[in-house]
Amino acid sequence: MAYETYMIKVKENVTCHQVQSIFKVILGLGGRIEMVAGKIIIASFESSYSELVKKTPGVELAGGINFKGRKIPKIVKRVSTEKQGDF
Repeated sequence: MAYETYMIKVKENVTCHQVQSIFKVILGLGGRIEMVAGKIIIASFESSYSELVKKTPGVELAGGINFKGRKIPKIVKRVSTEKQGDF
């Protein structure tokens, strides 16, 4: 099967140990954690394992997301060239 990107939403009352077990399940399947933001985990793993991830304790929702055909803007951090004050 092919690797796909999934958005995984964890439950509001999730414990630290449950989050760790979600990570262990994904990594144990040969997947990758792409990003974590608040109660959302973006991960890539084989689509055949999606039901297993959905049934993991602490997972509220797990669904595939598709970035194909969309341009993702490049984020560039610009630093001011102003001289910093002496301390």
